[in-house]
Amino acid sequence: MNAETTCLRCGGANLESGAIRSTGAMHFRPQGAKFLKLKTADVNVEARLCLDCGTISLGCDVQKVKSLIGKE
Repeated sequence: MNAETTCLRCGGANLESGAIRSTGAMHFRPQGAKFLKLKTADVNVEARLCLDCGTISLGCDVQKVKSLIGKE
């Protein structure tokens, strides 16, 4: 995830990096992922919380997703 320097909602610069958790780690799995890749099809989801307005923005490793779906 590219490190934003401002909140997408309020424009604040007071951002804190972290992760969204459930009973396990949260991942993104592209629908078009090729089967039997050497690497896992799960892509970690990264989060940033704006400490000014409470908005959470999510992001993933775009290059990994592109390689999984064959759009490198």
